[in-house]
Amino acid sequence: MTILWQLVIRNLKLYLRDRAAVFFSFLSVIIILAMYILFLGKMQVDNLSSAYDGIDGIDWLVATWIMAGIVTVSCVTVPLGALGKLIDDRADNIINDFYTSPINRNTLALSYLMSAWVIGFIMVMLNFVIGQVYVLSQGGEFLSLLQYAQMLGLMMLIIMTFSIFFFYLSLFIRTQNAWGLLNTLIGTFIGFLGGIYIPIGVLGDNVATVMNLLPTAHAVTIVRQVYMAKAIDFVFDGVPIEHYNNYAQLYGVSITINGYEMQNWQMIVSLIVFMVIFYVLTILKLRNTKL
Repeated sequence: MTILWQLVIRNLKLYLRDRAAVFFSFLSVIIILAMYILFLGKMQVDNLSSAYDGIDGIDWLVATWIMAGIVTVSCVTVPLGALGKLIDDRADNIINDFYTSPINRNTLALSYLMSAWVIGFIMVMLNFVIGQVYVLSQGGEFLSLLQYAQMLGLMMLIIMTFSIFFFYLSLFIRTQNAWGLLNTLIGTFIGFLGGIYIPIGVLGDNVATVMNLLPTAHAVTIVRQVYMAKAIDFVFDGVPIEHYNNYAQLYGVSITINGYEMQNWQMIVSLIVFMVIFYVLTILKLRNTKL
């Protein structure tokens, strides 16, 4: 256990020293935030103010929608950036040095995965705190204690789910350039896959159905339902339920596939199943190959 934590701390220190790795881990978050500050946020506020004339709290609602998306994106991109240390160690032949040491192979593999969890959780928590300050600046409120607990659980689940997915992919990628390309692609498309750049509801039915089947959509939707709960209760209090249903469908606060609305527990199970599948695939892969 001591060796495992020493390796985790080593990876954490190396990640934090690599400013480029930290920056690119948050690149998609920075892009999303910039887009919403510059124009998308105002467009969404104007659209909702026009659609629901006279309703207070639109700024709060939009702020929570944006920050829920950003928190979810960072749960995906930060572990991806953290696992770049495995690629670096492989490229620099440091992995071979580990293999000649008394360190168990399973311990070594687990150390990289746990590093992604720890780094992901620290960075996402920082992002989460900044997001709460932003929500307050837009006239919002802090979450309740129960909602904080729910958010912590969801963030840990999403980080662990996508960490094992990217760890599995890392077993096939041998060069830093290829990993950098994967970082760029994920950072570019995660906003679309999660319905953050463009709400899923404005896309065609076929495209929306495909996106709603992906774990990224399930992750961002359950985060939105917790993160936005207070704002939704405030804005849609006393408003016909049809208004909320239309909003939830358009902005990805709920997921409906072929007329069936997915429940929160089903989206959580979907993420767990996704995680277990790639955990098993990773074990099978590591039986026949080195890190």
